[in-house]
Amino acid sequence: MAERRKIALEEHFLDPDQDPYFRMLAGPHDHFGSAAMTAVMAQLTDVDAARLADMDALGIEVAILSYYNGSSPQLDLDSARAVMMAQRMNDFLAERISAHPDRFMGWATLAMQDVPASIAELRRCMTLPGFAGALINGQTQGDYLDLPKFLPFWEAVAALDVPIYLHPGVLTAEAAKAYEGHPGLAGPGWGWGADTGLHALRLIFSGLFDRFPNLTLILGHMGELIPFHLDRVDQMWTQMHATTPKRPISHYVARNMMVTTSGNVSAVSLIGTTLAIGADRILYATDYPLALAEKFTAAVENSPLSDADRDKIFHGNARKLFRLS
Repeated sequence: MAERRKIALEEHFLDPDQDPYFRMLAGPHDHFGSAAMTAVMAQLTDVDAARLADMDALGIEVAILSYYNGSSPQLDLDSARAVMMAQRMNDFLAERISAHPDRFMGWATLAMQDVPASIAELRRCMTLPGFAGALINGQTQGDYLDLPKFLPFWEAVAALDVPIYLHPGVLTAEAAKAYEGHPGLAGPGWGWGADTGLHALRLIFSGLFDRFPNLTLILGHMGELIPFHLDRVDQMWTQMHATTPKRPISHYVARNMMVTTSGNVSAVSLIGTTLAIGADRILYATDYPLALAEKFTAAVENSPLSDADRDKIFHGNARKLFRLS
């Protein structure tokens, strides 16, 4: 068993009792029926002994759990049902946290198509032990979170002073047209990350972080390409003589955003991101069980980073962000 010092922020799961709902939402995007994904499905639906054993093997002290994006109520065209199912998902998560309070925390699931309900559910979840904030799976049926209708949600987030994890969501049919004939590009290999990076930049350009300077947005997968384009987008901002946002894009990335190691760690991505935004802005995550957690963890453990920076990434930054002892 590895020493348990790591706090992992993007660790996915499913409630097996909600499998029919997951299958309905996933539809043509459901690739878990293949023989190769049988083991992954078993890992997603085990939120007990087997998962704890996997955590122990990687030295993970605490996993912050989130529903897999293919089961996100944001995909549901029935808003009332989406609100109800989000509540059920969070109740299940609360029960699993209660069963293992020293090992599990959780991200709230929200039905963002109903803004008042999403606010109420976030407030409810933040009264429950172990909830860290909310994880939102990208745009909601084509609506990005910079739209004016979501402003009350951000007001509530700012008042609660909790982070929001902006995770990739399933692309809309319109966005997926760009990948026609190349379906392998539409998912986690490129399309999801590119869309999530765009989403985060839309939030910056909307002036959201000027309005709420203390908001914290977390991006997975080493920042969804943004750390590697900071100079470029800063040039764009300068050339546009933009008044919104008020400062260069790198200012908001350095102040309002953190990134995780989920599913995208190599020496290049880790060192490049550290140089771009600093080790203080990087958090550990494995994208369990959908990525090569052992490989990515080893990449951090064996990196040329200092011991102090590795400790920040593995647990120190998370302890500070979530006010953990």
